[in-house]
Amino acid sequence: MTERGTQPAEAAVVSAAPSAVPSALHVNDAAHTAERLVREARRRGYRWDLLPRAAADASPDLWQGTSGRARRALVGGAWLARLAWQARRHDVVHVHSATTLHHTRPVADRFVLHCHGSDVRMAQYDPARTGEIRAGLRDAQAVFFSTPDLAEHVLPHRADAQLLPVPIDVAELPAWEPSVPAQVVFASRWEAVKGLDAQLATANALVAALAGRAEVVGLDWGPAASEAAALGVRLLPKLDHPAYLRLLAGATAVVGQAAGILSASELEAMGTGAPLAVPAPLPLYAGSPPPVYGSSPESVADAVVALVTDTLAHDAGAARAWVRAEHGVDRGVDLLRDTYLRVLASR
Repeated sequence: MTERGTQPAEAAVVSAAPSAVPSALHVNDAAHTAERLVREARRRGYRWDLLPRAAADASPDLWQGTSGRARRALVGGAWLARLAWQARRHDVVHVHSATTLHHTRPVADRFVLHCHGSDVRMAQYDPARTGEIRAGLRDAQAVFFSTPDLAEHVLPHRADAQLLPVPIDVAELPAWEPSVPAQVVFASRWEAVKGLDAQLATANALVAALAGRAEVVGLDWGPAASEAAALGVRLLPKLDHPAYLRLLAGATAVVGQAAGILSASELEAMGTGAPLAVPAPLPLYAGSPPPVYGSSPESVADAVVALVTDTLAHDAGAARAWVRAEHGVDRGVDLLRDTYLRVLASR
């Protein structure tokens, strides 16, 4: 994969005993990135911990009205106290998503920042948030971004930011076993940022081409989900993560987003070994092209019809090997370990 972030001038740290690796508190999670990094670090004996956002999974209704605002203040205050206490016990505070800084900076003024997508692609350009997010990019002791398209949103404000490709632990994923009858799965939410026009065009082509041969399904997620349903896509309720992975692993083929990048959903599908079809070119991956099918709605439809006809034509091992080589969680932990050591050395 082509990495557009500037790499540090210092030589990489080849190895380090667990006791010599800085302890790290990962704050917030995004697409299970922090969860996977922390799990792999702990396997190695590193003292890395994860602090989720306060009430990360709570319903928005919980915060409504006078009692809801009081509850929010109480929960938020307790979370800040916990963050302050844990931050003092770790060498590095690693904040996931630039929008999380609004909650962390009052008690954690030294931090590493990890940008994940809409935080710098969208929220950064909201006048109410621009100053805070760019100050975070400027003040962070190190900055990472998770997909190559974010380079243009991060590097102008932090030239030494590094690409840390979305980490995937291939070993933890279920193995591809296509279901019978055949099922084609759209992996992403139905939203403009995911390349909606191409998504819908692909859905329309697939429903027509696969009539009576395979079911086309997607998630009931995103503002245009009803448009997908109107085209004949059967919508499923949002699933918990293990169930979602089983859905991907049971697909005859998975259709990824059309925004020109591979995010966690697409990588998880490939990591199971499932065929991934993408209705858009992937020029940002020219340095190490992923083994995907198609590059337009029409070519995706042709490829998926062929896969439904003969699933044995797909090389599941090649898909898993590419994800392991380019997005293996071990590589992510190595990069963070070396960066943390440099951060501590520069203090």
